[in-house]
Amino acid sequence: MRKKFNPASLNRMILIFLALVLLNAALAAKTGKEEDPALRIRQAIKDKKYDLAIKLSREQLARQPESYDFNFLLAQALAFSGRWDEASEVLRKLECLYPGNTDVLLFLARVESWKQNYQTAEELFRQVLESRPGNLEARLGLGDLAAWQGNYSRAIDIYQEALTVSEEAAPGERAEILFRIGRTYLWGGNYRKAQKFLARAVRINPENREYRLLLEKARPGLRENFEVRYEQQVESFSDERSDYLDSRLAFQFPLSDLGPMTVKAVRTRRSGENDYQLEAEFYPRLWTGAYAFINGSYGLEAVHFPRYGALLEIYQTLPGSWEVSAGLRHMSFIGDGVWIYLGSIGHYFGSYLAYFRWYYSPGGEGSDFSWTLNLRRYFSRYSYLYAGYGQGSRPFDPSTEEDYRVSSTRIFTAGVDWLCWRHLRLQVNFTHRKEPLLKRNQLLLSLGYVW
Repeated sequence: MRKKFNPASLNRMILIFLALVLLNAALAAKTGKEEDPALRIRQAIKDKKYDLAIKLSREQLARQPESYDFNFLLAQALAFSGRWDEASEVLRKLECLYPGNTDVLLFLARVESWKQNYQTAEELFRQVLESRPGNLEARLGLGDLAAWQGNYSRAIDIYQEALTVSEEAAPGERAEILFRIGRTYLWGGNYRKAQKFLARAVRINPENREYRLLLEKARPGLRENFEVRYEQQVESFSDERSDYLDSRLAFQFPLSDLGPMTVKAVRTRRSGENDYQLEAEFYPRLWTGAYAFINGSYGLEAVHFPRYGALLEIYQTLPGSWEVSAGLRHMSFIGDGVWIYLGSIGHYFGSYLAYFRWYYSPGGEGSDFSWTLNLRRYFSRYSYLYAGYGQGSRPFDPSTEEDYRVSSTRIFTAGVDWLCWRHLRLQVNFTHRKEPLLKRNQLLLSLGYVW
């Protein structure tokens, strides 16, 4: 008798078959992933676990000593961990096994440049260009070598040539060339041209954080906008005296291409007496990479403020992200005029600025020399946190005769200067000053509107 067809049995068989297929695929994928050592090594390098990447690469090379992939991965792990001599050895071996391989030559050139073997690196880059004249990485490598050796004009010529040759290159490649031209101008102290090329790179690739940060660094910190600002500062003491209260109203405006200027009206109330001061500040641009800070003030009553005050300080950028300054300040109190010599040296580390500032005031109370160490952390061109510590007779910018007469001070300061919603500028500062018989705490709050 013929057996009757059962649809339910067929459905069960189909489901079992599909389940077995999916299980087999999942096991195969898992096994493949586990057994792909190259993938594990690349991930270790990406995670900066270079010792693990080196170990895994050498295990594979024990079985396949002439493997291109594992030798190249080993060279990368060694180079990125700073073991450049060993990386060069591996790459030289690969060069013999795979003569003329472009990737090997380019990476070997990079490693030699990190070892500061610039002549060898240049020969390797040129070797690539002989067989591949349009190779962009080799051209950029030659420009980098010139820039790292301080030959900025030659580096820019090489980059410009790469820009001309790469007219039909992808936008990202052109942005990288523009970035390197701008960076080289910045290293050479030419802020105007640095801004021009870095801005072009940012327009092509606005998401690149490195491009945006360097563009911000290429602007010497001069605020070119209009701004109205009100400041209030209270100073309290460890003894019984009443708090001091300072108020400032400031208006900033740009003077064409010369630089920004600020005018201020200041009032201080101390020990029941008011005093008033008018101030003007100007930041003119000078020669390449240089600008000045000029301040003039007039005390209306000259009870606490000097009758006249003047300051001139010149800032100069140097190659390698350094900035130095030197200046002179004069304050004319009733019956006495004082001079203060001052200056600074600072260095940019990515988003950080560290700088040392000094003051020399001969003839004052206490020691003549004072200093501060300061650190800023930039989050954008106009927004940063900062902190500082200093000591000496006057490790700060004195504004009144009482400030100048201090004989010994240790100072700690911290604060924030932040641009909110593109138009509101908030400043908060706390300063603690410790003198031999007195402690002072200053709190400053400032709110400005920028347009």
